[in-house]
Amino acid sequence: METITQLLNEIEKSLQQLDHSCLDHLNPGLSSQKIQELFEEIPLQPNQDLHALYAWRNGSKDSDGITLGELAFFPGFYLMSLEESIQTYLELKETDDWEKSWFPIFASGGGDFYAMILAPEAQGKILGFYVFEEGDQVEYLSLKSMLATLKTCYEQGIIFRNEQGYLDMDYRKHAEVAHEINPDVKIWLEFLKET
Repeated sequence: METITQLLNEIEKSLQQLDHSCLDHLNPGLSSQKIQELFEEIPLQPNQDLHALYAWRNGSKDSDGITLGELAFFPGFYLMSLEESIQTYLELKETDDWEKSWFPIFASGGGDFYAMILAPEAQGKILGFYVFEEGDQVEYLSLKSMLATLKTCYEQGIIFRNEQGYLDMDYRKHAEVAHEINPDVKIWLEFLKET
């Protein structure tokens, strides 16, 4: 499988082809030292995948007057800057629903997140956290497999720009790709059975 950086560069190419504005709002990447320094504010250690992600780009700029649709890195979610992720983590870890080992990476702006589990037993798995749904489930085995799923969906036109100009996707086809790349993840099999 390609590296995190290669996958992100491929997704960037797809977003350029779609002429999607989120690329205009991404911050430059951070140095490894800066990433480490920022993580000292919280009781979690970044793994190599997080280092690679924030070295590539430090999430989205906090831009007034920009809609979440314009910032979206994939349908419904934007890439948070490391500073925003850490601030969000500090707020969420005080709530009953949030585990202290979950580190938020992508946000919907409405309380939903994709978070990386940094506990030793599930190191690096990606969890979907939805504020109005019961039960948070692992959706991807790693950040790499999440990005590989997104890359494939962009390349196959499963993720596309809708008539309003925002990113959208064929959820069933996305689930098929996600299941193929993350065969041990139950949620995709259940979704495909139901639809």
